[in-house]
Amino acid sequence: MPRALQGVLDMAGWDMAADGPLRLDGEWEFYPHRLLSPDDFQEPGYMEKARSYVLPSPWNQDTADGTAMGADTGFATLRLRVGPAPGTPRPALYLFNINAAYRLWIDGSLAARSGEVGQNAAQERPEPSKRLIPFANLGRPVDIILQVSNFQYRDGGLIAPVWLGPQETLQAWQDRSLGAAMFFVGAFFVMGLYHMALFFFRPKTVSPLYFSLYCFAWMGNYAASDTSGWALRLFFPDIATRLLDQIALCCFFISIPVGFAFFRSLYPEEFSRRLLAACIAMCTIFVAVAAFASGLTLAQALPLYYLISGLLIIYCLHRLYTAWRRGREEAGFLFAGFCVLGLIGINDMLADMKLLASTPRIPEGMLAFSLCQAFALSRRLSRAFTAKERLSVALEGKNLSLEKEMAERTRLEREIVTISEEERRRISLELHDGLCQELTAARLHCDVLRPSCSGTDAGCEELARLSGLLDGLVDHAYDLSRGLWPLEHDSVGVGPSFRDMIQRLGESSAIPMEFHREMPCETCRNPHLAQLYRIAQEAVTNAVKHSRATRILISLTCPSARAAVLVVRDDGRGLAQAETTPGGLGLGIMAHRARIIGATLCIEDAPGGGAQVVCTVPCQANTNDPDTRRAS
Repeated sequence: MPRALQGVLDMAGWDMAADGPLRLDGEWEFYPHRLLSPDDFQEPGYMEKARSYVLPSPWNQDTADGTAMGADTGFATLRLRVGPAPGTPRPALYLFNINAAYRLWIDGSLAARSGEVGQNAAQERPEPSKRLIPFANLGRPVDIILQVSNFQYRDGGLIAPVWLGPQETLQAWQDRSLGAAMFFVGAFFVMGLYHMALFFFRPKTVSPLYFSLYCFAWMGNYAASDTSGWALRLFFPDIATRLLDQIALCCFFISIPVGFAFFRSLYPEEFSRRLLAACIAMCTIFVAVAAFASGLTLAQALPLYYLISGLLIIYCLHRLYTAWRRGREEAGFLFAGFCVLGLIGINDMLADMKLLASTPRIPEGMLAFSLCQAFALSRRLSRAFTAKERLSVALEGKNLSLEKEMAERTRLEREIVTISEEERRRISLELHDGLCQELTAARLHCDVLRPSCSGTDAGCEELARLSGLLDGLVDHAYDLSRGLWPLEHDSVGVGPSFRDMIQRLGESSAIPMEFHREMPCETCRNPHLAQLYRIAQEAVTNAVKHSRATRILISLTCPSARAAVLVVRDDGRGLAQAETTPGGLGLGIMAHRARIIGATLCIEDAPGGGAQVVCTVPCQANTNDPDTRRAS
């Protein structure tokens, strides 16, 4: 590209349609400490007073009249003549990052202004801006006059290029720049919001919170800085320039300790807690300076923060590398991402201090670091999901084994109960058919011998006493036989067995008891009837012992022909006030018997007082069997 020499840029031979827009770099006419308008240049003699100012560069690094300008006393006029006439029917100028206020004339007409240009800080109202300024092509060379004042920033003048080109092309550049800015702002926002959600769902892991704040801090810095063209103004067009600068710098200051805290939350053995405290203290001091000190004071202190930040970047790179070498989880991804972000951060700080000819690239670096963090998080989540799937498979296998074991245990319990009932039945039959018959025979033999004895014979008295004793033993043996096994189940059905048991318990306890039976089968075919009998026996015994009841009702029904329902109800004191025996097993035994036969057992207070036991067991009996009939 051609360059300006002594305030004149010859663009002959430059075709904007083919070569694109032109940067107006080079030597501009420079009038320090003067605010000149186009009318002033009509007077003779001003050309001799002009100095040269090389654009783009901060003017306070040059000299004017042999004295350094200084950002606190800077105001001047710049002039450039571009010829021949632009080769485009709709030319425009693209201005970016002029500190801090300016007025622009093109061919003698005021074309743009930003803020209020002043000769001191009181008169000046700074407002750096990014502007696209179209003007008419008059078919002659273009005369550009620019008044600039800067009393608020470290660097004054034009520190970014000024472009001349077709309005459509420059507008496309501006749209693309704005689109890129919104992309990065949106990416930082989404990444921060995503990690904030991770912390919300798992607050015990604090690293997502720190990374979320880190993303939000860089989002605020980028959206409020000139790197994005002050993208925050798209949402808040009236926001003050000073506030934008404060937001950008405060977010930058906050990002350093937050990023350090993020690394330390992941690798506490590698990152120092004392250094984190020092970072927080430094951040607090600089945030206070940004909030309350002047912009110039902050600009003068900023290089110190840059120096400390650069040293912290080197420290973090070293500690991440150490964590990676030690095999810490996902340290390799973070080290790679922070290498990009750290080097770009050092580049941007050196460029801002004009120690390196470069352009800001922090959004790209932050995006690269965020992606590496996302890869690390994805890998961590993938490992967690894989481990969870393995545990789920193992747990499913354990559950299947446990279910098989429980089924086998239930089968064994039922078999044990069956064996127990069969053993009871065998003993009951042996008592009934063996001992009871022999005792009865002995009693009858005594009765046969008694008539042959004299009434006064002592042997006859002993024989009578023996006969009575045998008679009691026979009754006792029959009671034991009936208690061990309800023999009536085998012949005439369930009713007499329950009635016999209830009659015996009622006689022994002197408590009136009633039994009601309503079943569709004359002979109940439920295979679990013996267990119902035992549950009823235990329930009645518990009511007799603990409830202080004056009446006990027992019912056995089949309301749906699909289940047998046993109900034992008393009018005693209820469950809450019932007397319990220490170490009693009655309720546990009933629950165990109900469980092994697949029945439901409910023990609760009865309506109107007292307690009731309800046991429901499925019944597979065929009510359509012609051999069955409903009991009357």
